[in-house]
Amino acid sequence: MGKFLIFSVLATAFLAYLLNPAVPGGLEERFKYRSFFAFFNACHLWAELSSMLSSGDRSNNVVMVTNNAICLLADHYPTDHFGPGVITTEGVFDGTRVLIYRPPMTSDQLLPGFVYFHGGGLALATANFSPLFLTTETFDGLAKKIAYHVNAVVVNVDYDTTPNNKFPGPVNQAFAAVKWFMTHAEEYGVDPNRIAVGGDSAGGYLSSVTSYLVREDDSIPNLKLQILIYPWTQCLDLNFPSYQKYTMDFGPNEGIVCRPIMAEFCSLHAFGSARQELVGKFIENKHVSPSFRKSALYRKTFGHELLPAAYRDNSYYNGASQPDEGDEDFWNESKQIFLDPRFTPHFIKNMTGLPTAYVMTAGYDSLRDEGYLYAQQLKKAGVDVTLVHYERAWHGVHWVSPEFVFRLGEKIHNDFLNFVKERL
Repeated sequence: MGKFLIFSVLATAFLAYLLNPAVPGGLEERFKYRSFFAFFNACHLWAELSSMLSSGDRSNNVVMVTNNAICLLADHYPTDHFGPGVITTEGVFDGTRVLIYRPPMTSDQLLPGFVYFHGGGLALATANFSPLFLTTETFDGLAKKIAYHVNAVVVNVDYDTTPNNKFPGPVNQAFAAVKWFMTHAEEYGVDPNRIAVGGDSAGGYLSSVTSYLVREDDSIPNLKLQILIYPWTQCLDLNFPSYQKYTMDFGPNEGIVCRPIMAEFCSLHAFGSARQELVGKFIENKHVSPSFRKSALYRKTFGHELLPAAYRDNSYYNGASQPDEGDEDFWNESKQIFLDPRFTPHFIKNMTGLPTAYVMTAGYDSLRDEGYLYAQQLKKAGVDVTLVHYERAWHGVHWVSPEFVFRLGEKIHNDFLNFVKERL
């Protein structure tokens, strides 16, 4: 009886740990959110245990084991109901593996095309913080849904991830894949003048930069649309009001896009490394020099006063980082990366002529403010922008996996799919 009681207490404690992440009161389907995190926490714990029992690099072992667990579940979860009759094939576009989705409706006319870049911080995993591991296959159901509802040929790009593929690697791959598709569009029954790009989080970043690079290339037509779902567009300010709100809502180290996770993503993308001294600079928001933080370019691009007053609520907002904080030497060594518009699309000098944009932001998201600011910059340049904000949405609700589909995620899909169908 004593052993059973001990087992029951331990099992209950373990279940409580898995099912008890910080959940703000405003989130919809809170139990499903808890269940989603319980699954990933369990995978992560399994990965950590397996790593302890095996040789080799801990980070790589955690990545491999956790990713295998998720892929195993995804492989056994049917996705055909997301896009009935959609035919999937595999291809290689200028050296990058892609999955190609053809809708079931036949036509003598050329179809539109949609290139999708999945999220995940441009990383297969973050070794120290994140429970989230995303792959191209994870987004199979979403790609089928786009193909079916828009009646478009969808390309799901399997770009290489950090740390092995740091900046500008993912950007170069994304652009090369899109350019290859545009120049071979008719071979896939696609009109090269009716191609959109889109993605969530890091995929939104790749979509925004690819839209710019396509516009700069006179050998191909301009893209028709850019669909940016809670896009990650900058690494210069990890103390935006939305970061401060996210810390209040979820805690300093919890949630999908807390400051430590985003600091690691930024460090991996910029430098191919998540060394603590690098990540620490991002967490403390000291990677930008005092001189640049005081500059007119910085203030007109990232000034907190550019945000709506409602986004600077005193219940969580403690002000911007002090102008004198920062590491001048580190900035001088790294500014060539940060100021590159391919790394920070906010620094595109001329946004005129970029494709029509659909920008979605979420209330429970540390990236809310940069998405808003990027949409405003596009508008000022004369770009046709539709900015849609979902106050009760959280970063990840759009699509986390085919096993966890949220009602609000479905609404987000329906809204942007209707937009694409009307405009493409």
